[in-house]
Amino acid sequence: MPPFWVCARELEIDQRVLEAAKESWSWAFWLIRKQLNDGPRTPEIVEDVAADVSSRLRADAEVGRNLNGYFRTAVILRVKTLAARDGRLTYVGGAQDLETNHRPYAPDWTKVIEDRLALQSLLPFMSHPVRCILHYRQLDYSWKQIGRRLALTEKQAKLRFYYGVRQAHDELLVMQARRRAGGEESEPWK
Repeated sequence: MPPFWVCARELEIDQRVLEAAKESWSWAFWLIRKQLNDGPRTPEIVEDVAADVSSRLRADAEVGRNLNGYFRTAVILRVKTLAARDGRLTYVGGAQDLETNHRPYAPDWTKVIEDRLALQSLLPFMSHPVRCILHYRQLDYSWKQIGRRLALTEKQAKLRFYYGVRQAHDELLVMQARRRAGGEESEPWK
């Protein structure tokens, strides 16, 4: 048994609880090694449980009737709690393992630029209500929130937006065809 009784005065561990801990030491080591796969944690766990049982003993003297049973039950409950808490953690290795298994992710900047250019080219051909819906979407409003703001249903807001974008796209294509036919080489968004 490790010399955790050196801290017994600091933690105010009762002498009877200290004796129960000494008697249960090998059993506690076996349980912790079996349940948590971490035998070296035994002194820390037993010391914490001993402090808790001591404070409970001061609050209720009835605990002293079967102190060994109470101590062992407290150890079992603590080990179950720690096992549940540790079970939520997943160990994946060191920093090098993280880099090889999980590559850093950067957004596709070409897609962002293409989307931005497409919006810039369509924006002059969009009606005002469709532009408003677009701005709301850019501000991360949901379709339901946009519908409420415009006194529409969610489905109506989506349909109005997609219809407006389709119309703007068609107008853009017509304008580009006219420019090609007329020999103009200007940009539609200026």
